[in-house]
Amino acid sequence: MTAAPRATEGVDFASAQLPGRALHDLLARAREAGGLANAKLAGLPARLLTRFDDVRAFLADEERFPGGPIFRSRAVARFVERDLVPLAHEIVDRFAARGEADLVAELTSVLPFHAISRKLGLPQGSEAQQLGWARDTLSYPVTPERALAARAAVTRFLEPIVAERRANPGDDVLSHLLGAEHDGVRMSDEEVFAHVRLLYAVGASTTSDGMSSLFWALLTVPGLLERAQADPAVRPRIVREILRCEPPVSVLPRMAVHGGDVAGETLAPGAFVLVALAAANRDPAAFSDPDRFDPDRPELESMSFGHGEKFCPGSHLGRQQLAAALDVVLERLPGLRLLEAAEPAGAILRRVPRLRVAWDPASAGRRRQTASFAASSTREPTSSFS
Repeated sequence: MTAAPRATEGVDFASAQLPGRALHDLLARAREAGGLANAKLAGLPARLLTRFDDVRAFLADEERFPGGPIFRSRAVARFVERDLVPLAHEIVDRFAARGEADLVAELTSVLPFHAISRKLGLPQGSEAQQLGWARDTLSYPVTPERALAARAAVTRFLEPIVAERRANPGDDVLSHLLGAEHDGVRMSDEEVFAHVRLLYAVGASTTSDGMSSLFWALLTVPGLLERAQADPAVRPRIVREILRCEPPVSVLPRMAVHGGDVAGETLAPGAFVLVALAAANRDPAAFSDPDRFDPDRPELESMSFGHGEKFCPGSHLGRQQLAAALDVVLERLPGLRLLEAAEPAGAILRRVPRLRVAWDPASAGRRRQTASFAASSTREPTSSFS
C-alpha cells in the first residue's frame, strides 16, 4: 500500500501548534485517506495513525505498550472527598474576591500538581517547580537538553525524600511504591524516581492541559455553562466529552520496537508511529457526528487515555480532578464569562495557554459541599464544537 495522504507530508508534530480547527481538519484529511500517512517528529520521518480501529489495535499490543493501573477508583474516590475538593476551594480562595483571573495560570496549572504532591506525600510548596519540570520533560523531542536537566532536578528533589520514606514509611503512594515487590524484589530508587517523573509529566501536566480545555469549552459551547450550572448530574459527562473532543495528548509518539504490520503496512523495527488519539476520537466510524460536542452521546470509551495495556494509569484521578474543579468553579464563581478569545493549541500536547475570565465578585461564594459524580440527566440540544 502506498503512503497517503499528502496533507501531513512535512508537518513536524513536535513543533507544530495547529490551533483550533487546524489540527482536527488536518487529521480528518489524513483519516479519510486511510492507512498510514507520512509526517515528521523532531525532524525525523514518522508514520501517522488516525483511524479509531487502527489506533485501538496498536495500543492494545502488550509487547509495545506495557503498563497497568496505579490509582484505583475507590482510592481516588476517597482522595476526592477528603483532599481534592477542599484543595480546589483553597486555590479558588486566593482569587475569588478579585473578580478576574487567568484560570490557566491560577487554577488549572496549579491544582493537578498540588493533588499529585498530596497523593505522593511530597512536601508542599514545590508545585511551580514541578510544573516547570513536567513541561521541560515533555519537551524532549525538541529540546532534549532541557528534558535531561529536568530529569536531574527531579532526582535531586526526590533523593532525600525517598531516603526518609524508606526509613519511615507512611500511608501515601510514595511509601507504597517503595514497599511494593515484584517477584520478591522491591523497586530501586531510580525506578521510583522514574515513576514520579512520569506522574509529573503525563499525570499532572496532562491533567492541567485537559482542565484548561474543559473551562474553555464551558465558556464557548453555546448553552453548556447554563446546563452545567442547572444540572450537576451532567458534569461528569461534560468532562468525558471534552476529553474526547480535545484530548490533552492529541498525538502519542511511539516506536514500533519490533516492526510488523500496522494499518495494512509493514513497518521496519524502530519506526516512529504517531498515534493520533484526537483523530480516533473524531472518527465517524466510531462516533456519530463526531465534531459535535454532545455530553449525552452513547457511552463509548474514547482513546484519550489510551487502550488496553497502555490505558493511562492515572485516568481515574485525572477525570475526577477535572470534575472536582468544575464543581468548585461553578459554585464559587457566579456570572463566569470569557474576557478574550482563546482556543486550544498544540499538535502533540494540547492546551489552552491563557484563559482570561471574569465573574461577579460580590456574589462569589464560600465553599459548600458539592458533588457531581452522579447519574444521567435529561437530554438537551447539543452544540457544534471545533
